[in-house]
Amino acid sequence: MALTRRQLLWGSAAAASPLLASCAADLTRYQGQSVAEVAAGLGVCAAAYATLRAGQVQPTMVAGHCNAAPDAVFQAASLTKPAVAYGALRLALAGQLDLQAPVSHYLPQGYVHYQHVLRRAPGDASDTVPASTLARIPVASLLQHTSGLPNWTGGTLAPGFEPGTRWRYSGEGYVLLQAVMEVITATPIAAWMDVQVFAPLGMRDSSLVWRSAYEGRAVHAHGASAGIRWSAPVAAASLYTTAGDFARLLSAFVADERLLALVLSAPVVVDKPLGLEWGHGWGIERAPAGPMLWQWGNNPGFRNFALVSATSGDGFVLLTNSDRGMALAAPLAQQVLPGEHPVFRSPLLG
Repeated sequence: MALTRRQLLWGSAAAASPLLASCAADLTRYQGQSVAEVAAGLGVCAAAYATLRAGQVQPTMVAGHCNAAPDAVFQAASLTKPAVAYGALRLALAGQLDLQAPVSHYLPQGYVHYQHVLRRAPGDASDTVPASTLARIPVASLLQHTSGLPNWTGGTLAPGFEPGTRWRYSGEGYVLLQAVMEVITATPIAAWMDVQVFAPLGMRDSSLVWRSAYEGRAVHAHGASAGIRWSAPVAAASLYTTAGDFARLLSAFVADERLLALVLSAPVVVDKPLGLEWGHGWGIERAPAGPMLWQWGNNPGFRNFALVSATSGDGFVLLTNSDRGMALAAPLAQQVLPGEHPVFRSPLLG
């Protein structure tokens, strides 16, 4: 089954469409139920979630009628982005990456953009973004989704507006960040993440590409006619992980004051009425108890969500293999972080 970029990250693409946004569901209506009740009512096959209490990872729980194991491997979809952001921000704190520099500083010969997210080998359809265009794009804008680049495009890549002037979610921006990181580290990003991020954090079951070890442990997209197997790393979407592994990443973010300060610095407005912003690598929900970091993930047949308090260190990650799985995040948030969460009224999650 050939998948277009539109099909691959449909949920993210919907964020840019006023028509789709107007039809988005308000997930707060699920808050009065338990995770198990919502999973049963929506027919969710497999869900795994891990919580944090004061930054400490708790045992993974499961829900759904397919009896997934707690260490089941899921496609993280756009939860890949905070993992890659962790690596990029560590490079920034080490003085190896200048967030204020233009992308052209690292890619002076331009950037080869592959026009299909699953076909990224020499000879596949591509175009070259010239250094003169990259000179207009600060590295920080890739993490903040203010680069002006589209979410995905099957044609020539170029900013749709002046970089840094407003917010628009962009998977293409993260793939461009991948190219920057590979130049800085002189290492393919999947191998670099294995050594510099996943191994130090104890994320033994995480990878930006498919591993043969995942056979028998990886859950498949429920109801999908064909699955995606990521053989090439894509910094916006290709992470394989477990709930426990991703919770370790959340713990690492909230435990590092310098890293957390960098995430929260100079946020941009996403939805002013809902109090939603975007920092370096994470969405930010403003709450009376302090800022919350959040990110959602949509690949075909997978819906995921992560939310963590930058103040208390309480939070959770939810991984599901169902197009209806996002709804489980609302009751889970009430269980772990009681109170109002405007993010669940955002069309981004529709």
